[in-house]
Amino acid sequence: MEIDPLILQLGRKLHFEQPYSSPRVHVILNDARSYVQNTDQRFDLIIFSFLDSHTTSSYYSTIRIDNYVYTLEAIRQTKALLKPGGLMIIKFAVLTPWIGRRLRELGQAAFGVPPLQTQGGRFLILGSQERIAQALKDPELAAYVAANSDAHLQAAALTTDDWPYFYQHEPGIPASVIIILSVLIVVCCVFLRETGTPIGSLQWHFFFLGAAFMLLEANIISRMALLFGTTWVVNSIVISGLMLLIVAANLIVHWRPGIAVTFAYVGIFISILVAYVIPPEAFFLGSFWAKMLGSTTILCLPVFFAGIVFIVSFAREGFRSDALGSNLLGALLGGMLESISMWTGMKSILILVAFFYALSWVVLSRQAPRVEDRQAVPVSGTAPG
Repeated sequence: MEIDPLILQLGRKLHFEQPYSSPRVHVILNDARSYVQNTDQRFDLIIFSFLDSHTTSSYYSTIRIDNYVYTLEAIRQTKALLKPGGLMIIKFAVLTPWIGRRLRELGQAAFGVPPLQTQGGRFLILGSQERIAQALKDPELAAYVAANSDAHLQAAALTTDDWPYFYQHEPGIPASVIIILSVLIVVCCVFLRETGTPIGSLQWHFFFLGAAFMLLEANIISRMALLFGTTWVVNSIVISGLMLLIVAANLIVHWRPGIAVTFAYVGIFISILVAYVIPPEAFFLGSFWAKMLGSTTILCLPVFFAGIVFIVSFAREGFRSDALGSNLLGALLGGMLESISMWTGMKSILILVAFFYALSWVVLSRQAPRVEDRQAVPVSGTAPG
């Protein structure tokens, strides 16, 4: 299985053993998690073998390599693909002991029995206990397994689809991230002071809109990575979809300049609630386009309503630069707060999104002079922050 068509092309062309020419090799071009969720095949043996680099990834990286493959939900679904008597093998370059313990506990939680694990946690065998017991009747193999036990491995929290940070030991915000965020906050405060911009003069409605939108965008990209894999293709599709929704919001406001902001806010909260309630596995549909249409409709719909709010509000402010600046500063805050998912999980981000949109609505309703929701305003195309 390979997710990158270019890697597959190079393998067929340059691999000196020409493995892809063998009639026994059936190539699957797909994300591993997506394939596991959608295939109707059953297997005697499934191997997770060094799916990506295990030496260069950590929670310092924004790329969540492998994380949605090595989660409790993924291992359980993989178990469901085994035939009676089938085996699952996980090979992983465990350079940190607690990762080996995490893999063992993931396997035990999914299969109900502890896996056979050796080499400091680098090699796990799960599945048919009869076949494993039969193999351990070999004295040499049994002695090797006993000599390479993993009893000393440090415990770690289980990774799930909601908390997929495989290279992080426990839920929480790493000290390095806190330091970086603190430096950014200080830099922003110094910048505001040097430009003579008091904090109280910020356009708080646009500030909260920016924070909410950035959090919403980060959450959508993470969820799409679960459904389609973490590749530049996925990111480009997601971003293109968001841009199309923003264009649609511009068109709606252009055709209906008196559209009520209240209607858009209600749409935001309802669509966020729907995205929060529906579990991610509901989007693992057999058809790629059905999965794409269903996930974008549910997960990305808040962007459409948020676009309406921003466009109408920005037009009413006369497209002032301080409104846009406040929006961008809020987006910076949203980007910082996305790290909270390392502590509380991915779904909590949607709660933060709803909270900031609620704050923006409260501020908007208290602005003076009050502007009626149905007031018609001249607008021109723009994008929400």
